[in-house]
Order: sequence, then C-alpha cells, then structure tokens
Amino acid sequence: MALMESVTIIKDVVLVGAAITGAIVAVKGLSTWKKQIRGQSEYELSKALLVTLLRYRDAIDEVRNPGMWAAEMPYPPAAQEEKMNEQEIQFYGRFEAYKARWERVQEQRTELYPNLLEAEAIWGKELKDLFSKIFSLEHELLTQVRHCLDLENPKTPESRKEAIMKIDEKRRNVLYDDLGEEPDEYKSDIQSAIGEIEVFLKPKLQHDIV
Repeated sequence: MALMESVTIIKDVVLVGAAITGAIVAVKGLSTWKKQIRGQSEYELSKALLVTLLRYRDAIDEVRNPGMWAAEMPYPPAAQEEKMNEQEIQFYGRFEAYKARWERVQEQRTELYPNLLEAEAIWGKELKDLFSKIFSLEHELLTQVRHCLDLENPKTPESRKEAIMKIDEKRRNVLYDDLGEEPDEYKSDIQSAIGEIEVFLKPKLQHDIV
C-alpha cells in the first residue's frame, strides 16, 4: 500500500507540475501574442500616418507652386460669364484653381484625423503636439492664399484691400515657393516639422511583424 501511495503522490506531483508548466507556457505565449498584435497595430498605424503625411506635404507644395496651368483655371458657366468683365473672368479661374489645390490639402488632413485620434489613444499627446506645428504652418499659408484672392478680387472694397496690405506688411511672404535648389524659409519649416514626426514614428516601423 505504501508503494502504491508513493506512486500516486508522485503521479499527482508530476501532473500538478505539468499543469503549472503548461500554465506558465500559456501565459508567456499569450503575452508574446499580445505584444505581436500591439506591434502589428503600431506598425500599421505608423505607416498610414507617414504615407498620408507625405501626401499632405506634397499637397501644400502644390498650393505654393507659382505656376498655374490654363487647365487649372476654368471659365465660369456661360450664363454667369455673360455678366462678368474680363478681370472678373480671370479672377474666377484663379479662385477655382486655388480652391481645387486647397481641397487636396484638406483631403489629406481629413485622412490624418482618425489616425491621429488612434495615435493619441495609444501613445499620448506627443505626436499630436508634433502635428500641431505643421498644422500651424498650413494655417499660415491658408491666410495668405485668402489675402491674395481678396486683393485680386475686383469686388473687394478698397478699404479691405488696404487693411490686408497693412497686415501682410508685418508677416513673411509664404504664398509662393521660389523653387530654388535650397528650400526657402517656409519650406524649411515644413521639412523640420515633418522630420520631428518621422523621428517619432519611424522606430515603430522597425517592429518585426513575422
């Protein structure tokens, strides 16, 4: 009987040990799986943010391109054109060209928004603060585009034009890219803001998702 009891005890110990080992392996496996899932999620989010950010940069560059093709500047509808003088027709084309350019900027910013919300939930406010720099630069450009169009608009009152010119005297001119070999001040600021975002996101792209 003693021998049988010993065998039973040893068997129970072995079973308990196997159960504990299995539980440990399972916990470690679950932890590894969770890390892989989190790493995969952060990889995909970082990639999506960077790709959209570069499209956003290109859209801003397009707004600043000083060249404007005739195909970008549509004529007003015939019924409307009949009531307009030559200056008003030209302004209509310029306005529609800038409108189309700016819509492409907004498309990319809109695409960024949900990913930035997810990023804030995962990583906190640091990335949001980095993006605020480039969004501020975008607003600076938008203000100058609006001022430019107001000054070109034949229907803008002279008093408003004078007020705009006084305001712009105190601000740097960022409307046009000089297209030189070296980036101008505004473009350098954009590149610097993007560089800070890349420093934050690129290490997350090095995750081994296999």
